[in-house]
Amino acid sequence: MIQKLVVPIRSRSIRNDIARRNRAFTLVELLVVIAIIGILVGLLLPAVQAAREAARRMQCSNNMKQIALALHNYESTHKTLPHGTPNCCTNNGFNWAVMIFPYLELNNLYSSMDTNGNLRNTPVNINVAQTKIVSGWICPSDPAGSSPFMPRFAAHNVSPGHGIWYTASIGPTQMDSCPFCPAGATPSDANYCCQGNNFGTNAGNGYPTGSSTGMFGRSVKAIKFGHVTDGLSNTYMLGETMPGHCDFQGLYALNFPLSGTGIPLNTKESNVAGAVGATTFRPAGSNWFRVCGFKSMHTGGAQFAMGDGSVQFVSTSIDYRTYNNLGTRAGGEVASIQ
Repeated sequence: MIQKLVVPIRSRSIRNDIARRNRAFTLVELLVVIAIIGILVGLLLPAVQAAREAARRMQCSNNMKQIALALHNYESTHKTLPHGTPNCCTNNGFNWAVMIFPYLELNNLYSSMDTNGNLRNTPVNINVAQTKIVSGWICPSDPAGSSPFMPRFAAHNVSPGHGIWYTASIGPTQMDSCPFCPAGATPSDANYCCQGNNFGTNAGNGYPTGSSTGMFGRSVKAIKFGHVTDGLSNTYMLGETMPGHCDFQGLYALNFPLSGTGIPLNTKESNVAGAVGATTFRPAGSNWFRVCGFKSMHTGGAQFAMGDGSVQFVSTSIDYRTYNNLGTRAGGEVASIQ
């Protein structure tokens, strides 16, 4: 007769417990796994951040492209570009940015405003400037874009008001001072980085009113594409900026939705205390000729829309003379980004 081997229940339970313990991680193994996961996350995170920034930069580029196309459509319709501003700094009328709203699929917003009113003190216009977010004018790479309604210099602009991340270029036109210009701070046609007077608004320094050398000025003087004799593909039309650094610039600003090339590219000075990305701080409402230049949070430079509507990335290392030469519309210089 075959007898069954009977294993005591207790013995089987002990063996099962040992098997279960053998299948579990030891503390050392667990720490190794955690370390490996940490290394992988550390390697992956920069790649994810880079991918996100690439997407944000692309969005900025697309925004600028749409604005550039709107300017081309405006010029085609009116046979001239919009003026920069209705002079400085309290006159009724719209600035260049608001004037192209109908060409950016913002006609309803434009129609809700008082075109005969003032961007600073007409109630319906103030309401728009302080309540309506216009995403196409915001660069998502700048953290300040999450709070686009910013205190502006209240003497001239609605405050708080919607910031502007893409400003029209006045080229090397004097912004009341030219502190970065190695050729000197006295404006003249022979001075490659300091020309014209007072953003192109008032007469002075031997220049008449409307003396901006760029494609725009702080003036009712407007230009045609035919006036850009340096070539549309070799002339800045607009570029990126960071309105959190400059308490003058705003989407609805009369003084001023503009930037000049006299300030070196990516000069991260600010007259707004605590502004993200700034390295040097100036008193509020001052030093606009240092803090209100073209700049961005993109690594290594900023994007510009050229007169022909193309969008180009310009490196911070660009030669300063070349940078200014690309800002003039009719300087006769031979200059190219490439």
